Amino acid sequence: MARFSFVTIFILLLLVATLIYFRYLTPYQISIQQGILKSVVQQGYVFKTYEGWLELPGESEQSHQLLHFSVVRSTLADSLISVTGDEVTLKLLTYKGRLPWRGESATIADALLYVTTPDTAGVH
Repeated sequence: MARFSFVTIFILLLLVATLIYFRYLTPYQISIQQGILKSVVQQGYVFKTYEGWLELPGESEQSHQLLHFSVVRSTLADSLISVTGDEVTLKLLTYKGRLPWRGESATIADALLYVTTPDTAGVH
């Protein structure tokens, strides 16, 4: 009887570990998104995380969408804060579940690939 309960507990722990691994630790989707970086803020009571919003281009002015993402690394957050308002290309990792210390979103910004500064030569 003891052997049966040991095997059962082992199988249940293995299933729970597999679920946690695929839901929280392995990205479900890796994508590259381009848009205008609207803002990056630091927020939270216990876990201070950086949250950002990227305006994705649409066919018309009314069809723009905002993509909410979290930033885990403070060096990346500082880089993003310095280019707020510019057109950026980000590498994003999307997980099935979110963890409180990774931010409010299941989408995490992993890298800042490109920055395109708007041409302001004609503006006085």
